[in-house]
Amino acid sequence: MTGHVLLIGPYGVVGSAVAERLGDPASDWRLTTASRRVVPVEVDGRATPDQHLTVDLLDGDRSRAALAGLDGVTHLVYAGYTERPTMAETTAPNLAMLRHTLDGLRAAGAPLRRVVLIGGGKSYGEHLGPYRTPAKETHPRLLGPIFYNDQEDLLAARAAVDGFDWTVLRPDAVLGFALDSPMNLLTCVAVFAALSREAGVPLRFPGSPAAWTALHQFTDADLLAAAVDWALTSPAAENEVFNVTNGDLFRWEQLWSDIAEVFDMPTAPPQPMSLREHMAGHEAAWNRLVERHRLRPVPYHRIASWGFADGIWNAGFDMVQSTIKIRQAGFGDCVDSHDSMVRQLTRLRERRYVP
Repeated sequence: MTGHVLLIGPYGVVGSAVAERLGDPASDWRLTTASRRVVPVEVDGRATPDQHLTVDLLDGDRSRAALAGLDGVTHLVYAGYTERPTMAETTAPNLAMLRHTLDGLRAAGAPLRRVVLIGGGKSYGEHLGPYRTPAKETHPRLLGPIFYNDQEDLLAARAAVDGFDWTVLRPDAVLGFALDSPMNLLTCVAVFAALSREAGVPLRFPGSPAAWTALHQFTDADLLAAAVDWALTSPAAENEVFNVTNGDLFRWEQLWSDIAEVFDMPTAPPQPMSLREHMAGHEAAWNRLVERHRLRPVPYHRIASWGFADGIWNAGFDMVQSTIKIRQAGFGDCVDSHDSMVRQLTRLRERRYVP
């Protein structure tokens, strides 16, 4: 047994893939997961943790009580996140959740050896507009609020006092499955395609003309889970920050036909639109589609986060992070982004979330 991992946020896009990998019976890890919700029924077909705790990490006292029995935890993977309307409002609660997790493990007497924190491309200001590319981990920070910065500072400070190591992984546009996730592009692609097909219209790119041709990147959720597994024990990952992407770049104008082929659809020229506004009126159509195709009865508001898709599909600038540092450190896994999209969409169809 390599150790006992506590995974925070096991049912988001990132956490689901990490839980599946570390919870696999062939894994050497003992896995405990913790989140605000109980184990959802949608985790069918995936590995289950040895233990799951339901805890609201925004409440410090309840967090310490819930984590009190975890005196054997040696490693922490922190993939928790709570959404707020603005970055300024997002910072305090996300910082508090990480602090309460570390406080709870300290109070429990857990012999923590390493923490792997999941960050993201917002560290480089990609949510603000065009940024310096290829973005490298050594580039100077931007003026906040950027909650990833606050989390990294807290983690480094606590590590120095409590004696554990840390690693920060920065993925971008993670492709994987999760419900109720505020950052899930995959289900937006799938539901938009399914509803377009249902209406008998071709698949049109709904983003901006500039985003249609810009260079973008993905991080496949399974690739990220492998990077987490590596970072938990690699000496080269000690107290380091790494970008993690698929290792290639793509343009939506070249990827779009691959998406259409998964759903056996024709394409047509792009038609920019606000998905947050335009897709709000399609709940009845979605419900009819679910009933007729006998899909899993997932409510429309849980299956897609249109505001997030609007952000990605209107980013009319290159989004490129360098991955040379993590490759030089010893993690060299990569995946073709076209293949990643097709595989993840196919998995959604096989699990009957979309027709």
